Amino acid sequence: MNKVVIFFFSLGTSLIYANLLGSSSEVENQCFTTALSAGYVFKHDCTFKQLYGRGMINIITADGCYYPWECWGIGAKISYWRAKGRTAFLQRPSRVQEVPVTLYVRGIKDFECGLQVYASLGGGVIWMKEKSYLGCVKLHRGIAEAEVGLQYPIWHCLDITGAVRYLFPRQKQGCIKRDVGGCDLRAGLAFSF
Repeated sequence: MNKVVIFFFSLGTSLIYANLLGSSSEVENQCFTTALSAGYVFKHDCTFKQLYGRGMINIITADGCYYPWECWGIGAKISYWRAKGRTAFLQRPSRVQEVPVTLYVRGIKDFECGLQVYASLGGGVIWMKEKSYLGCVKLHRGIAEAEVGLQYPIWHCLDITGAVRYLFPRQKQGCIKRDVGGCDLRAGLAFSF
């Protein structure tokens, strides 16, 4: 239910904002883009897969990018990921949450049809919290990201966006390696001003 409310609130806000911005001649000179998207994060960790399955839901990702140069931009991104599972031994409920926050540099390529393709590299920190019958574990780790994505205009300043992002490297937690981050596949809405 909450995901539906977030989606329609985001869509309505984007449509109102795009309508207020005016004509398409103004759209070509825009230097700031924001996006809201959701998707799925694939994990490679065997321990994670035993408890939670193949990955976790990317509930929401907020992305903002400023373009001070024609083909280059700088930006920041924050996401909220969550998964529910069951412990392997007693089948007790378990929940994990991750919040990656990153800063990046983005290169863009515009095509005449309106399609915009981009690639970005960046770094930041990820906060994790895992709660089960054994207790609650909180930690944070430094991460790096590589992303490839696209945007396509659908109306005035409103765009459809999609991206694939990989957050790495694998981190040590105690004596075992654990996936912090993963491969994030998402889609959503973006608008420029």
